[in-house]
Amino acid sequence: MTTYEARSVADLWLGQQIRQTRKKRGLSISALSQTCGLSVGLVSQIERGLSSPSVRVLRLIADALQVPSETLLKFGEAPSVDEKGIVARAGSHPSLNAPEKGIEKVIVTPQPSAGINVYRAYIEPGGSTGEELFTIERGEQVGLVLQGQLELWIEDKAFMLNPGDSFRYHSKAPHRWRNPGQTRAEVIWVVAAVPLSSD
Repeated sequence: MTTYEARSVADLWLGQQIRQTRKKRGLSISALSQTCGLSVGLVSQIERGLSSPSVRVLRLIADALQVPSETLLKFGEAPSVDEKGIVARAGSHPSLNAPEKGIEKVIVTPQPSAGINVYRAYIEPGGSTGEELFTIERGEQVGLVLQGQLELWIEDKAFMLNPGDSFRYHSKAPHRWRNPGQTRAEVIWVVAAVPLSSD
């Protein structure tokens, strides 16, 4: 089974959204790169989740694909200057929506944040990351299931999680997950760029 590595879950899904939209438009990576004025290598890295596009780059790609940038990544309202990086108000959080996967991840960490990000993930019945295992470049992930069910695969082991259950794994461990239940699952997901202390 193929295992994919990405810088973050958000980068992986964003890249998949861009690739799928590009293919629907019948564009090659080369054609998209030329329209955007970006290198083929950079666009390829973004599509594979190996590079995080800036807001400017994301808007260039969205314009070239003739879709609103919010189709790829929904931007929240900008915080006031004195709150930036400290407080993120309700309704202002950016989110990544992957409707073909049945997943929406709302980034609740006040931005910018390079070390740790907290997500509120909503997973529709049958929603999943897919059949392929994937890894993230570094760090660890911790989560708490609030509603519904989550089936979590770490390498060749499967774990069924219910409300109140929590999990933790190294991001480099090949993993995938899905909602096998009949109702929408809600999970608080913490992604740390560096390993969490074992103390």
